[in-house]
Amino acid sequence: MASPAPLKSTNLQPNDWILAGYARLSAEGIEAVRVEVLARELRVSKGSFYWHFQDREELLAKMLAHWESEELGWLESVSSGNHSAAARWARFVERFGEPERARLLIAFHSWARHDTKVAARIAGLESKRSRFIAEVLQDIGLTRSAAESWSELAQYACLGWLDRATRDAGSASGNQNLGNILSELIRAASAQTAAAH
Repeated sequence: MASPAPLKSTNLQPNDWILAGYARLSAEGIEAVRVEVLARELRVSKGSFYWHFQDREELLAKMLAHWESEELGWLESVSSGNHSAAARWARFVERFGEPERARLLIAFHSWARHDTKVAARIAGLESKRSRFIAEVLQDIGLTRSAAESWSELAQYACLGWLDRATRDAGSASGNQNLGNILSELIRAASAQTAAAH
């Protein structure tokens, strides 16, 4: 059977390479994001990569910047407007629990273990995510300090769930609903706040 005809390099945009990079990153880690592998998957010559990127390092930088921009944009969009605390929380849980996004987030965290620049960008994103969670918790009645403490616990719960769910997709613990876990966390936070008054 004949191989499919290669696409012309002008048919691909930088975003096509970035998305292909995400797929490799999610499936096999950062070492699998190689120009020749992506070119083969996109059915183009390796040379066509250089229409859009100077080298692999530029592609990796653009992948990180694109992902970070999307995550920050989502946080900003869900934080703006007059959404109730419950609506913001539901959207956060839904987004965090998306399987494809979960695998990509875990892959970025794995990459960060070997790259301090990636680690710094993820830390900045986590700080903004913590502020978002803390604002939701304050809106349901927690004090600022309590909300900040519980927001850290919520993030740890999310990351632990993501890691477990992506590693053990078929297990009972991997299939446990993130929303249920976070609902329990909010109930505990609310009960502690009520007891303190």
